[in-house]
Amino acid sequence: MSAKESKVHAFVRVKPTANFPQDMIKYGPDNKSIDIYIRRDVKKGVVNNKQTDWSFKLDGVLHNASQDSVYDAVARDLVSQALDGYNGNFLIDICVILRNS
Repeated sequence: MSAKESKVHAFVRVKPTANFPQDMIKYGPDNKSIDIYIRRDVKKGVVNNKQTDWSFKLDGVLHNASQDSVYDAVARDLVSQALDGYNGNFLIDICVILRNS
């Protein structure tokens, strides 16, 4: 990433847990997309217009990545540029937890 580049970059870090819903999250082969599927709630009847799937295109999907590899992929260049006098921002949003039920 060059200092003159002003594009917003989006990354997702996924850290599996003991209850990780593997059947609900699929990663693209290029590690730059993620698809999330939620099963329809049959209790809500046959006609259920609730959205059940989402697809996101990203700059990177960091699946089960260490803190160091997240820093290298997401922050290293921006921190280096900030030390050289360029402006930079990190916006971090903490996760959505999907549960298998």
